[in-house]
Amino acid sequence: MKKYIIVLVIICFGFTQKNNAQVINYEGETIFVHINATTFVTGENLLYKIYCLNNNSKQLSEISKIAYIEIIDDNNNVILRNKIALNKGVASNEFFINTNFNTGNYKLIAYTNWMLNNVNSKYFEADISIINPFLPTNNKQISSNEIDPSVTIKTSNSDKKNNDISLNFTKKIFSKREKLELDITSNSEKFIGGNFSISVRKIDALIFNQATNSIDFINNNNTDKFINLGNISFLPELRGELLSGKITTNDSEKSVKDKHIALSITGSPFDLKIVKTNNNGEFNFILDKDLMKKEGILQILENDINNFQIILNRPSNVEYKTSSSKNNLSFSENLIKDIEDRLVACQIVNAYSSKDSLSIKQSTSIPFYGYNAKEYILDDYKRFPTFKETIIEIVPAVYFKENKDNYTLHIRDFITEGESFGNALVLIDGLLLQDVNELFNYSTNNIYKISVVNKAYSYGSKLFSGVISITTFNREYTPKSKNILPIQIERCNEIKTYQPLLYDSGKDLTRFPDFRYQLAWDDNVKIATPFHFYTSDIEGKFEISLEGFSSKGEPVSIKEYFEVK
Repeated sequence: MKKYIIVLVIICFGFTQKNNAQVINYEGETIFVHINATTFVTGENLLYKIYCLNNNSKQLSEISKIAYIEIIDDNNNVILRNKIALNKGVASNEFFINTNFNTGNYKLIAYTNWMLNNVNSKYFEADISIINPFLPTNNKQISSNEIDPSVTIKTSNSDKKNNDISLNFTKKIFSKREKLELDITSNSEKFIGGNFSISVRKIDALIFNQATNSIDFINNNNTDKFINLGNISFLPELRGELLSGKITTNDSEKSVKDKHIALSITGSPFDLKIVKTNNNGEFNFILDKDLMKKEGILQILENDINNFQIILNRPSNVEYKTSSSKNNLSFSENLIKDIEDRLVACQIVNAYSSKDSLSIKQSTSIPFYGYNAKEYILDDYKRFPTFKETIIEIVPAVYFKENKDNYTLHIRDFITEGESFGNALVLIDGLLLQDVNELFNYSTNNIYKISVVNKAYSYGSKLFSGVISITTFNREYTPKSKNILPIQIERCNEIKTYQPLLYDSGKDLTRFPDFRYQLAWDDNVKIATPFHFYTSDIEGKFEISLEGFSSKGEPVSIKEYFEVK
């Protein structure tokens, strides 16, 4: 298997390699994650932006298109996991801190499939703390070692500056619900085309961990710049999400090479993909990024399908071992007051806002055969009780053959006025049907339309005489065949954008309770472009955190502070 993976990387992927003394190395990558805080109370959102960097140049990586980010507890259990689509090396999303968390310390880790080949460092990691007041805990105790709020604020990277970039605003003290206009300026052109994110959030004494900034991350990064050819065991997800597996057989005379595998994504909309296995029976599907369904059906498109079994590869993951440090958090009475304040605030925010603080970008999808099909909507014709009669009377481009109660469907060639060569590709609600006999016992009252592509159709490495796509009213056809494998697919989280609260939107918000701790989050900040947000009804000290990288890979980390009274 490793030999095949190596050949595939060399031939198909072709990203930059370094060859010294016949040692072939490929450029590695690493991940930095900007998060909006390090301590969260149940009901809050952990906002993050992923920067996937080329480990050699430190510029945004073009290798991986998928990243994984997880929250892990002290028993090495993954509590939450997001699979994220990278766009030119960056992506952003959120974790909602639900009631499944116990109060304690956690690890946030992030990685790509390609990073798992690096022998020295396989992931980004950061320490976070989560407080769940709804579950019993022994942590509520006065500790002589508690963190003093004034010391915490002073040590929260407040000395981070960059002489080339500055965050400027007109004053340091603002009123409630006041507009704050922030100028992000630079005296160097190298930062104009960079990639940056910004978080504006209230700070309190609930700081148990220090956030990793991009400058320290680059300075302390010990990941190898290159990956040796001999260490490659994981494919880079260069073209998006992969669904991988292999077929096996117990018959030594049967070959697993060059077998066709079909993946059907059913319902509305639907999709179909067909691939061939390699010499070892392995296959890879590249999933459609616009069709984010998590259910699919696999089947082998061969005459002797009963002799083969399909085995799917497990999703990417890392073997992570947490440290043996004590997981308890100690709270004084003052800290408990801060917890109560944040809990009340986030409950009010959640009650008066949508479910997610990030809005989902809608996507559309069309059938894989495009707009080439002629549609026959059965309600436009006289309905017939059987599928056989429906084909004969309504769909002239389709005909069937019968042999001892076994049926096949075919496309009529109107050009030659004869039979088309080979079988048609038959679908019902997106499911590829190899045995069409079940259609001839199916009630046509359930069929909404029949779509036909009346010409030879090549899909994957298979050639069909055409396409017959049947759509039911409920788009939930139940297959009768036993030679299919229903599967659950881990898909990327839906792309979301942060929704700021704007008092100049024209809506009357005078009676709207605004208890936001998180005043702003922007994952696509541009230098020299005005940035503004509004304060809330929460008083106190707020932190502005800017993180990111120039177009040449130079890290930027800046902190500024203001107060709301």
